[in-house]
Amino acid sequence: MLLVVMLIGMAAALLVYGMVDTDSLVLQRNNNVAAAFEQAKQALIGRAVVDLNRPGSLPCPDIDNDGVLTLNVDYFSGGVCARLIGRLPWRTLGLPDLRDDAGERLWYALSDMFSDNAVAGPLNSDTQGNRTVYRDSTAVTLTSQAVAVIFAPGTTLAGQIRDGSAVMCSTTGTTIARTLCAANYLEATGGANNATVAGPYIEARRSATYNDQLFVITTSELIPPVEQRVALELRTILQTYKANTACACTNLAGNPSGNTGCYPWADLANGYSDAAPYNPGAENNRGRIPLTAAPRDWGDNPCGSPVPTLPSWFVNNDWRLVVYYSAGRNFLGPDPCATCVDSTLTVDGIAGKQVVILMPGPLLGTPPRSPVPTTDLTYWSYYFDDDWENRDNVNDLFVTPTSTAYTRDRIYTIP
Repeated sequence: MLLVVMLIGMAAALLVYGMVDTDSLVLQRNNNVAAAFEQAKQALIGRAVVDLNRPGSLPCPDIDNDGVLTLNVDYFSGGVCARLIGRLPWRTLGLPDLRDDAGERLWYALSDMFSDNAVAGPLNSDTQGNRTVYRDSTAVTLTSQAVAVIFAPGTTLAGQIRDGSAVMCSTTGTTIARTLCAANYLEATGGANNATVAGPYIEARRSATYNDQLFVITTSELIPPVEQRVALELRTILQTYKANTACACTNLAGNPSGNTGCYPWADLANGYSDAAPYNPGAENNRGRIPLTAAPRDWGDNPCGSPVPTLPSWFVNNDWRLVVYYSAGRNFLGPDPCATCVDSTLTVDGIAGKQVVILMPGPLLGTPPRSPVPTTDLTYWSYYFDDDWENRDNVNDLFVTPTSTAYTRDRIYTIP
């Protein structure tokens, strides 16, 4: 009897040990995939932030599985992607060769709105991802604003062959190597199919017919850091403008800025500074950063050091329509200010600020925010959170946004 009890005890212990060991192995594998996903996410967002021509854009998928994006292979002139689903371009992103728990490279699907292709339309705070991801079935939407989806394909399932032989690929509608066909790596379930070019995609429990793992990057995750880059670059440009217009503003009648230089007058509607020589009599200190500036235009050289130029992306991607700009009266040119209430700007009750730049955060709800009515600045009330001082556009008082949400408005000042 004692021997039987001992044997039963040993068997139970072995069974429990085996279960714990298996669970630990699964947990470790899941942790490894999660770490790979996080590395990929940070690299993609970092790339979007530093892009020189189209801030916020993401690289095309790698369709030939070499990790490097090559012109006329993975993308074409103008940034047009060869396909919007492929593998993560890990070499181009400066990443290690990320793999999932089955040793497979990560796959990657991209929203056309966030590609390098300008034909996709302007890319700014109003731009939304347009890839839908479901959870378990099409009855539950995880998001309809995915900018990018990263996939860990897992092991092969029935019907999937991952060798170099050619096959008619359902993803592309062409004959390509099986290793380049998404259908040999990604599955369909619950009414959605991860092996399609534009989705919708699905996150579901593992089964005998589905073992993909997904990681989604949404509009609300991508836009805030991109906005920060835009705001900081514009702040530097405005500071350089002021420094290099010093002699143009020295001792001019009615110029309270003395010999310290000045900022451009704001634009209300048409892209020109609302002050002489463009719109004399308007003299707005609140509105947009002008595309054609007064008292000196972008690129002028009044003092031996050229006034900076605005980056092309600021115009081409309509950032000018979503960035709010205000300068204090003491830091503007000689014209009388029609809209100034105080001599400087006040932020959080503290006067003396020279410039305020407000970034609205990503568009999360349904317009009226977009499209922007370019001739009516009353739309600012749709752009900013419930801090009325930032929404009213009628005085020189501003506040740091009270919201703590990641998608909140953000305020940037000089100094």
